[in-house]
Amino acid sequence: MKKAIVILMLLGLVIGLLAVTGCGDDETTVKTPYGDVTVEEDGGEVTYETDDGDVTYEVTDEPPSEAELGAPIYPDAEYVPGSGGTVTGSSEEGEFATAGAEFITSDSFEDVLDFYTDELGEPLYMDAATGEASWMLDMDEESFTVVTITDEGGEVSISIGRMSGDMGE
Repeated sequence: MKKAIVILMLLGLVIGLLAVTGCGDDETTVKTPYGDVTVEEDGGEVTYETDDGDVTYEVTDEPPSEAELGAPIYPDAEYVPGSGGTVTGSSEEGEFATAGAEFITSDSFEDVLDFYTDELGEPLYMDAATGEASWMLDMDEESFTVVTITDEGGEVSISIGRMSGDMGE
């Protein structure tokens, strides 16, 4: 079942991008190996309905909030347009939600690292040679958040993603 939801989410992402960009009808039915998927578009929100549950994707011009992301956003970091959004869904296992976004700053890698270390503690993964660090937060049965910072040579990329709810086994 979990594999079907993951495949549905990936299929949904592709179809959702087509629908959000205006390349789809208001409602479409797609045949998959797991059964029919009905895709319904309403503005920037796309819902996929299957026999196993529903998944709703919302792509917005605004980044998800710190509360939705489950981690602080580096001060004065700029949201990378189109990099973020939210997904909500339900399946036989229960309901879940995800949120993610990418931000960029011209501050030094060390400054960004210091900020997140102060806010989140020591990183789970750190490679100073390549300029990358990652934190995993709230690792439990109901949620987890991943924060990754990467030195991009003059800019630092900050990726934050969160999944919460009943994620099944």
